Amino acid sequence: MKLMFLLFSLCAVSVDTHAFTLDITDRAYPNGGGTIQSALDALADSLESSFNTSIASSANQESFLEAVGNANAGSARSFLAPGVQTSSDQILLGFGGSMALALGSSSSVSSGISVPANQLPPIGVGAKTGVTVMVPAKNIKIAWPVDPSRLSVGGSFYSMDLSSWIGKGISLQSMQASLGFGYQMYTPKDWTPLIRFNGFRISSGLAYSSFDATYRTPFNLTQSGGGVDMVWNSNVDIGVTSTVVSLTNQVTTGVRLLWVLNVFTGLGVDLNFGSSKLTGGSTGPVVGTQAGTTKFTGTATVDGASNGTSPNLIQLRYLAGASLPLGPFDLFAQGQVSTGSVYALNFGMNLQF
Repeated sequence: MKLMFLLFSLCAVSVDTHAFTLDITDRAYPNGGGTIQSALDALADSLESSFNTSIASSANQESFLEAVGNANAGSARSFLAPGVQTSSDQILLGFGGSMALALGSSSSVSSGISVPANQLPPIGVGAKTGVTVMVPAKNIKIAWPVDPSRLSVGGSFYSMDLSSWIGKGISLQSMQASLGFGYQMYTPKDWTPLIRFNGFRISSGLAYSSFDATYRTPFNLTQSGGGVDMVWNSNVDIGVTSTVVSLTNQVTTGVRLLWVLNVFTGLGVDLNFGSSKLTGGSTGPVVGTQAGTTKFTGTATVDGASNGTSPNLIQLRYLAGASLPLGPFDLFAQGQVSTGSVYALNFGMNLQF
């Protein structure tokens, strides 16, 4: 019941009525704004409009936030049975990391990645690291509906505040947790003395991933009229929050070559629920001059919150990778490509005992 409530809460449509907008406040008119005060106010209003139709436009927000959600989900996958696990009768302790790049609807690899001036980039980036523990089901004394010797269950967790490491006023707090299982459908079998078929394995899990970050982008706007130039040049610090629950399912298979290298591949389908949104924001000065004399000063304030944008609900995924056993340790790396233009790299080390 609690899980259903959580999923409902994450999928609920946002009802925010406070738009994510720029407001120019603390307006003042030094050096005799006088008769041109109304014109100065009109220029300031034009600056607000330029911001609200570019960086704060709904189309730009949705492309960016969809990519953020997709990257958040992509970076949290494959902590359950990372790499390749050819046996379910040993405890697996995994240490790994994951990086994901997601492209929004207005960008693609083939066309290159470009960021128009004064726009949010249609790109999302996610990064996670964590610890995974997989335990043979036969060690858990309950009545399993399947063969417990082929089943392993486990979970992973990670939480870190990277704010002090990133610098430049940018913050990042990230967390992920997951639970799942792996089932050996077809056990490994030697084909030749040099090649062993590692069987088929299905894995399924529920992963929760969230982050709260500050995104910094330079913003430059100029509005002119009546001999007055009004300028806002400032770094805009925008809050980005994302929460995703991903139901991830995959089947993998592979071979062992020359006793030393496991290569594997697989297919997956993921269901993603959640929401990503923008929150304001930083402040910066706005100055209007006429013939070198300051006629207007104000403060640009980014405020409010955008409506939430969901990641792609259904994503199909292809993965391939390799692992190198070194005694009880197993080094692995795998790449993943998902629909929705999500690209991820997983890497780490497993210890089986």
